[in-house]
Amino acid sequence: MPAQADSEKASKQWAIVKAVFDAGPDAHILYADESRLQLLPLIRAMWHWVGEQIRIPTPGTNITRVLFGALEIRTGHIRERMFKEDFIAFLEHLLVVYPTGSIVVIVDNFSSHTARAVTEWLTGHPRLQLLYLPRYCSHLNPVERIWLQLKNKLAVNRLYGSMEVLLDTVESFFKEMTPEQALAWAAV
Repeated sequence: MPAQADSEKASKQWAIVKAVFDAGPDAHILYADESRLQLLPLIRAMWHWVGEQIRIPTPGTNITRVLFGALEIRTGHIRERMFKEDFIAFLEHLLVVYPTGSIVVIVDNFSSHTARAVTEWLTGHPRLQLLYLPRYCSHLNPVERIWLQLKNKLAVNRLYGSMEVLLDTVESFFKEMTPEQALAWAAV
C-alpha cells in the first residue's frame, strides 16, 4: 500500500468503469504502460551451491531502451513499440492497429502521458480517449505484471552481448506469448 493516497482514487476508478461500460462492444479497451530495458543485468538473489557462487558479468556502460505496451483487456492482445513525442507516436500506432471503433487507453500519470502536447494531440483524435489511473496506483495496471514476467524471464541475472540481442530476445518473448498467457499473467 503506498504511503501517499490519491484523494480522487474512487472517482477515477469509477470513471474508468463507466467509460469501459459506455464504450460499447466495438470499442478497444487498452491498458498501456512503458518499461525500461537495460543492457545491465538485473541482479536478484538466487540459489547456488556453497562455495560455487555464480558470477554475472556486467558491461562497462549501461544502455537503456524504452518499450511501450498496450494490453487489450477483452482479447489479451498486447502491442509493444519516454518522452511525450514517443508516447504520441505510440498513440498514433494504436490508431493504425485499431482502424475502426473507439479506443479507450488507461494509463498512469507519468509526465509523458499528461503532457500538454499529448492533450493537444488528443483534441484532433476523438476516437482515442485517455483515462488516468489514480496516482500511486500503478499496481492497478495489468501491463505491469506482463513487464514483470518479461524481466523475470529475460533480464534477471543475465548479460546480453548487445542491446540488439536483448531486443531480439524481447521480440521473441512477445511472439511466443499467447493472448491467453497475457490475460493470465495480467490477472484480468
